[in-house]
Amino acid sequence: MIPLPLAGQRVLVTRPAGQAEGFRTLLEAVGATVTTAPTIRLIPPSDPAALGRAAARLAEYDWIVLTSVNAVHRLGEAAPEADSIAHAAGRFAAVGPATADALRALGVAECLVPPVYRGEALADEIVAATGPGSLSAARILLVQAERARPVLRTRLVAAGARVDVAPAYAVEVNRDVRDALREFIELGRGDWLTFTASSAARAFVQLVGAQTGGALVAAISPVTASTLSGLGLPVHVVAATHSMPGLVDALVASAARPGRFAATHGHA
Repeated sequence: MIPLPLAGQRVLVTRPAGQAEGFRTLLEAVGATVTTAPTIRLIPPSDPAALGRAAARLAEYDWIVLTSVNAVHRLGEAAPEADSIAHAAGRFAAVGPATADALRALGVAECLVPPVYRGEALADEIVAATGPGSLSAARILLVQAERARPVLRTRLVAAGARVDVAPAYAVEVNRDVRDALREFIELGRGDWLTFTASSAARAFVQLVGAQTGGALVAAISPVTASTLSGLGLPVHVVAATHSMPGLVDALVASAARPGRFAATHGHA
């Protein structure tokens, strides 16, 4: 019987509660032993009514842009009628395939997704799809986390669009997992620390500092990797495809390299 590629390796998942199960399932399917410790939790934004006001005016927008699955879910909850999102006249854009899938579950037939799942690429794709100079008359609704990276809005405004930002949720540090993180790190028994968002990385360091306990660090994207590096954490793996399946593929590929795991990880 051929062993699973991550058999015997212990992986920490830092995604929020309620969102880690899909990632856990993917990891366990390739043999990993998974510990979940959600370093952040999602809370209502400072103006909880803003998204509802925007959802009631979807017909006014040429583009409706969403930057996470959570943003899609919150928009769906805020919509005045169950089918109002699917019947919106504007075009939809999503930062990645998981977000696009969440929109399709709400009945959205077509959705623009950039080839690279980053805000910069999404802005460039919207500009390209609209045509040179055409955004000068466009109204765009941007649904995202409160205090999200400003690059998407900045680029769209620079292209001439009028952009309304509707915060769908805010993020706070989940201090309830501090002891679980310390145990995973201080006992030095973990093999991988995984991060699927910059906010989770920042919260991790707030909770336990820039320490890994000898575990390798894996990031879902260059943006998250840059955040980790800026916080003083080493980054050993960055997913080529910026999604949870892509991150699992990156871990499997890293573990498969001859000598790679043993050379960088003392307790393997």
